[in-house]
Amino acid sequence: MKPTINKLSIDLINKIAAGEVIQRPSSVIKELVENSIDAKSNEIKLFVKDFGKTLIDISDNGIGMNEKDLKLCFLKHTTSKISKSSDLFTLSTNGFRGEAISSISSVAKIKISSSDNNSGLRNVLFIENGEIIDSKQESGLKGTTISVSSIFYNVPARRKFLKSDNVELRHIINEFTRQSLCNPKISFSLKHNNKDLFVLKKSSLKERINRLFSKNIDKKLVPIDEKTDIASVNGYVFKPEYLNKTSPLQFFFVNGRFIKNNYLSHSVSTAYEGLIKPEIRPSFILFVDIPSDQIDVNVHPNKIEVKFENESSLYSILRSSIRHALGKFNITPNIDFNDNINISSPNFNDIEIPKPKIDFDNNYNPFEGFDKDYIKNEISFSKESLTSSMDIFSEDELKNTITYSNFNFLNKFIVTKTKSELLIVNIKRAYQRVLYERILTEMNNKKNISQTLLFPINISLNKADFEILNKLKGTLSHLGFIFEKFNKKLIEVSGIHPVFNHESIEVFFMELVEKEILEYKDHSSSINDYLAKLICLSKTINISHLVNEKEQLLLLNQLFACKDTKYTPENKKIFISIEDKEINNKFN
Repeated sequence: MKPTINKLSIDLINKIAAGEVIQRPSSVIKELVENSIDAKSNEIKLFVKDFGKTLIDISDNGIGMNEKDLKLCFLKHTTSKISKSSDLFTLSTNGFRGEAISSISSVAKIKISSSDNNSGLRNVLFIENGEIIDSKQESGLKGTTISVSSIFYNVPARRKFLKSDNVELRHIINEFTRQSLCNPKISFSLKHNNKDLFVLKKSSLKERINRLFSKNIDKKLVPIDEKTDIASVNGYVFKPEYLNKTSPLQFFFVNGRFIKNNYLSHSVSTAYEGLIKPEIRPSFILFVDIPSDQIDVNVHPNKIEVKFENESSLYSILRSSIRHALGKFNITPNIDFNDNINISSPNFNDIEIPKPKIDFDNNYNPFEGFDKDYIKNEISFSKESLTSSMDIFSEDELKNTITYSNFNFLNKFIVTKTKSELLIVNIKRAYQRVLYERILTEMNNKKNISQTLLFPINISLNKADFEILNKLKGTLSHLGFIFEKFNKKLIEVSGIHPVFNHESIEVFFMELVEKEILEYKDHSSSINDYLAKLICLSKTINISHLVNEKEQLLLLNQLFACKDTKYTPENKKIFISIEDKEINNKFN
């Protein structure tokens, strides 16, 4: 049957539009918290049940809404923030309250209660599929509370593609962190299943950073405070000595809005040139204020991507601001030219220097005393003597001196010979394959190979990351990792797999939580395989010991004992081979 063009229903249009804005529970939190901030709240409370899949409840003490505004706020294209087209280009708020609630009401059940006065009564609406199904009044103070339940109940395909519980919780915590970091003068709290995750009183930015991440983090920070005609920049960057290969803290806020911009992030990296290794990315918490008509925030539905009118100028401002701040703390190399330094020099004016004299003998003959015949014989080379001097080895001796030993090329490759071909082996990839199969065997056989640490390592983690590691505790124990919760923000690691050391273990643990590993079922072959791949491909794996011939020979023997000798776990070639015939053909 020939397909026909149909006009979509309003309900379906709303669901499609909502999918652009509401992608997961953390999207709901972003939209509603931004509304509470725009409502001039100084206290915002979040309650999340079952990782946001059952209930998200957000209360604020902002200006609230009267009954008329309440009935309009969930309708599409309604807002209190713009009234004419030019307002779009000078918008100083986070978003449109109507836009958010309309999108959320299309994919979840909503209860809104609000009051714009101190009468002690609130108007309440119950909304489903974008329509009011009930209304009432209840007691309550000035402000707004929005309860969002059963997210994606009417879009089962979207609900099915939500990530695992702890991954969704991590997204919620990440969004909460961004909003609370950007607004230290607002009190925030986050509770999950009746457990307090964060209780943040209004404070300075530095204190808020301490409360969100870890105590004593302030000793790692360098303050930034620069003002120019184009933009002002303030916040903090991290001292180079506290940066490592773990995932960095990178927060850019422009006009109070969290954004992602690779170009501006690169400007921060260039400010650290010469101070950190190229593979290390800097950590920063930076706030940029720029005239609202110089920026377009409506590039992406979530407003995380923005466009700048003078992006290249902003790049230069950020780079020079950070470089200047690091210089103030004597972190960048400085050359000290001190005009007041006195260097005493000897006075040569009173010393009489004698004029040079040259003595010579007119009768001197430099060649007198040499035997002319001797000189002639010494410098006379015959063809026979030249030829015989080159025959150091006989032909048979020369053959016997050639051996097919391995040799290292560029510290990256082993060149070796088999019976009929030349092999060029990538050292790093060969080691990855050997390590992968070894670790997978250990895990499948549940061998507990642990290196006990004389001095345990403390690793700082947020609550969501700790939950991820805690859920993997049994599986990780088969890899030799032994750890316990030390306090609210630290775990104590007392045993590690022998392939790691003190420096690399923290990096690996951060890689674990970043990879959203809980998408794989615990204690199944898939998680064993995934963990083995993660370890062998980790940034922390060191191959510097594979430089001498003995170690390389051992590596080759181990490689060719593997089940798969040709490809890494990432399906990359481990070696290339060149047949003897091909080499001979090159010379013919």
